[in-house]
Amino acid sequence: MSRLGMVLDLDRCIGCWACAVACKMENSVGEGLWWQKVQTIGGPAIDTSAGVFPQVHKHYRPRNCFHCAEPPCIPVCPTEAIVKRADGIVEIVQDRCIGCGKCQPACPYDAIEMNQVAPRLPQGLEGGHGASQVTPRTAGVVEKCSFCVHRIDEGLEPACVTACPTQVIRFGDLDDPDSAVSALSGRSDAFRLGEETGADPSVWYLPAVSGGKQRRSG
Repeated sequence: MSRLGMVLDLDRCIGCWACAVACKMENSVGEGLWWQKVQTIGGPAIDTSAGVFPQVHKHYRPRNCFHCAEPPCIPVCPTEAIVKRADGIVEIVQDRCIGCGKCQPACPYDAIEMNQVAPRLPQGLEGGHGASQVTPRTAGVVEKCSFCVHRIDEGLEPACVTACPTQVIRFGDLDDPDSAVSALSGRSDAFRLGEETGADPSVWYLPAVSGGKQRRSG
């Protein structure tokens, strides 16, 4: 068996949003929707405990669907529109989705977007501007990160991985003891979000340490 997943090194993330933009481009994600987001953690405008300039603690944390081993979104879907593949990727079958929205509150990671109206795409690119295998969504369905499953099936990595200029994201088979993601996820300082939910997410993080302080330049 294989379990595809990610390990993200927060010490390397510069908050450029290249991963999120690549995701939108690859998957024809509509305006105002983001399958991948980059959170700012700390900083004086957000967290008053973060410190005072020039010793301000702040870092960035990319977020997408965590492709849980026990995804809470699957059992609540009445039409079996959300499925988990043998490799652990959790997909939405758009043709089965009736837009009931039950999966949204079930997801502990706020990773599912509902299209109340048809997603807007840039003028002239309404038919999609990304990979030909990814059909633009319609009104009344949900959507989310797919780990770029169409790329995985061609032996490629997700778009966010290849777009990152600082090599934050590592992708691979968590069940392969010889893989980089297996080794990194096994580090003593590796952690996951929401482990208490029992969802068993397939995304690990390495903490921000040296990159966690903003100091006066020069």
